[in-house]
Amino acid sequence: MGSAIAAATVGFLMAGAGSTSRPAEAAIAPQERDGAIKFYRIDQIPLTEALTAFADQNDLRLSYDARLTRGVRTRGLSGKFTMQDALRTLLDGTTLTYRFADNGRSVLITLAQADNGVRNDAGAEALPPIDVGAERLVAAPGRAGGAGKGDPTAYHVPDAVTATKTNTPIMETPISIQVVPQQVLQDQQATTLARAVDNVSGVRSFTATYVGGNDQFQVRGFNSTVTYLDGLRTTQGNPGTNTLSNIERVEVLKGPASILYGRAEPGGIVNIVTKKPLAAPQYSVDQMFGSWNTYRTVVDATGPLTKDGSVLYRLTGEVDHHHSFQNFYAARNYVVSPVVQWNVDAATQITTHFQYGHQNEPFDIGAIAYTKYNPLSLVYGVGPVGFIPRGRTFEDPNSNSKLDTMRFGFNWSHKFNDNWTLTNRFQAVHGEGRSYLTATSGFNATNPLLLNRAYVANNGRTYTYATNLDLTGNFDTFGVGHTLLLGGDYFLFRSVNSLFGFSNFPVPSINYLAPTYAFTPNEDYLYKAAGPGLITVNRQNWLGVYLQDQIKLPYDLFLLVGARYDNVVVRSNGFAGKGDLTTDNSERLTPRFGLLWRPIRELSLYASYVENFGAAGGLAGPAGAQQILPPQTAEQWEVGVKTELFDQRLTATIAYFNLIKQHVATPDPDPTRAALGFQVSAGEIRNKGFELDVAGEVLPGWKVIAGYSYIDSLVTKDNGVVTDPLGNIISFNGVSGFIPAGVSRHMGNLWTTYEFQSGDWKGLKFGGGANARSKAYGDRLDSYHTPGYATVGLMASYSWMFDKSKLTAQLNVENLLDTRYYPEGTRSAVQVDVGAPRTFRGSIRMEF
Repeated sequence: MGSAIAAATVGFLMAGAGSTSRPAEAAIAPQERDGAIKFYRIDQIPLTEALTAFADQNDLRLSYDARLTRGVRTRGLSGKFTMQDALRTLLDGTTLTYRFADNGRSVLITLAQADNGVRNDAGAEALPPIDVGAERLVAAPGRAGGAGKGDPTAYHVPDAVTATKTNTPIMETPISIQVVPQQVLQDQQATTLARAVDNVSGVRSFTATYVGGNDQFQVRGFNSTVTYLDGLRTTQGNPGTNTLSNIERVEVLKGPASILYGRAEPGGIVNIVTKKPLAAPQYSVDQMFGSWNTYRTVVDATGPLTKDGSVLYRLTGEVDHHHSFQNFYAARNYVVSPVVQWNVDAATQITTHFQYGHQNEPFDIGAIAYTKYNPLSLVYGVGPVGFIPRGRTFEDPNSNSKLDTMRFGFNWSHKFNDNWTLTNRFQAVHGEGRSYLTATSGFNATNPLLLNRAYVANNGRTYTYATNLDLTGNFDTFGVGHTLLLGGDYFLFRSVNSLFGFSNFPVPSINYLAPTYAFTPNEDYLYKAAGPGLITVNRQNWLGVYLQDQIKLPYDLFLLVGARYDNVVVRSNGFAGKGDLTTDNSERLTPRFGLLWRPIRELSLYASYVENFGAAGGLAGPAGAQQILPPQTAEQWEVGVKTELFDQRLTATIAYFNLIKQHVATPDPDPTRAALGFQVSAGEIRNKGFELDVAGEVLPGWKVIAGYSYIDSLVTKDNGVVTDPLGNIISFNGVSGFIPAGVSRHMGNLWTTYEFQSGDWKGLKFGGGANARSKAYGDRLDSYHTPGYATVGLMASYSWMFDKSKLTAQLNVENLLDTRYYPEGTRSAVQVDVGAPRTFRGSIRMEF
């Protein structure tokens, strides 16, 4: 051959081959290579990962010269193939070829640069053996020491789907996108989605202690109650909790994301990537136990349902029973999530999924914050009122919330050819909840030692439907590569809530220094005695279409351009009665631009500009005269640097952003109208700063995920009337120049582990980390705050083989120093969630 062979060999290293000068050989009979048919499904991923998956499925061991496959991607493989056809399809379009050479004992597979387009072994000349020296051997992804999606133990994932919907390498994405992989969740024994995103810079979680309160986040200083599941919006408010039992990884896209996902807060979105069915049978059982009588059982099973492997399944389930450091708290939660995938043929795949969840948890609103409007706070200390025990609650013991959630849907894809793919996803979420509580409403006007309370009950139902259709194509024009995405989506949300306030049963105020809990009437009796409640109906539906082109230019430049058109209709009656009272119909065209330069493999420089079409401004005004405010908008400039080190095992991103949110609701400039609750969309908030994220493997066995963010948040426009908590008007010029509530200027996180790779200590892992935040204000006037804090956690685990099963024993300690802290800021001066004291969690995990 006239080509220069840049060697990479695929083969099983035969027993006794101690010399690195011998070629890699595979103990596979020629008839196995020629005639045996297997089912393969390998996505459009880097060639290194594709070859790893191919080798795993054929019981091969992969060793290669990394220079040969660096930067090369496969077009994918799906369907039934012989080994020869499968390898040919994987290499199609990569400029690499192969040869099978029978040597009387085995089959030798050798990859080489192609110069004549011949990719079969018919009549091919024998290739010389390839000497793969020890210094050139690279551990394959998916094995010890590897990186990438194929390695279930990796802290670094090289590709992400959320930023572009096209599974683009992070190093070639001109946007800040961070991934929290499965291994991090296991090492931290994370039980909530909020704990998972604590590993990302600039993200603050809100795990409120009531049903449905686990899925709220603050990204780059802006709060969001919306999460996404495999790219589809799933929540509006709190119709359910996302379990971690079926989560493969969590991707956080920072900055405005409405360009691909519809209306969203401009700080960013949290997208959950769920576990998919696997071709090889795998089973695991994880039993956790810990402080506050915590017991959590998780099961996970996957494998083929048919002999030919064309139909696969995955079933995950979770049972969670726990109490809390807070008085009267006991929760009972259950989730089951089955998935079935049918690989119809080499080009078509259909997946259906279902999830049922039941939550039964008490309601607790939290503690008390320091505020100058409560004189006793000045006496007892600065900062949140430190003299109140962390376990004290101001709700009655039988306050309760129940929620049942069903989530079901499907996705299918069809490859027209190697370049064009059509994908459709659909998802529906139905939630039905019932809650009864005694809510604290503020300090008593005559005695600041007392908190006013009221009985409140709510029956609510939510319905969410989301679908999208994406056409993705890869093609070249005049030597320039394109990845084109043309798509559309539709979203429908409807909620019906019956809210009851029980004036017939006045609730005594409670002394927060020496609480005495009132007798609470029977819940069912209260529902009947309350009479007709206030019925609120909200409905949102939008239709969006979008176009995106990722252009690979000469000189290692990558250009991203895109645009989206949205049409949104919002209807709501507030609490005025039946029927639609107000309607808002809005439309907008938003653009996105990004440019990235990758001068060397280890370094990328990027800049981007994007606009956002945000959520509705909300209802404003008194009952019977409410109006829906116009949607909020935003724009962001971002520049950054990305690097990939240690043979692509560790990545880091440094980003600077300037994000402006417009049309923010503020009180009406007319004091009379402001007193009635009218608002105008005249506010503006500017958040700017920088972030650092690091994730991956520093040395074999030593892994780390860390981040730091600095957010300079400021109200830049506000012309509304400002009143103090006692109702006195103190400003007619708004709160321009104040720091928005809940934003910490400094936030940092670090988590690192080390696992022994060999010797007597092999299987032992230990690690730890910390989370820290500076203080955050609690209201528009910056009149009270929660203080800054730092918490420390540790972990240790040991894994060993028992028969054919892998067992792992693990112990985690959270808040090791028993710090008193307030992780979520404040909702009001009398509604501050308290962080848990020192907490222990142990588990036994069996995989077989």
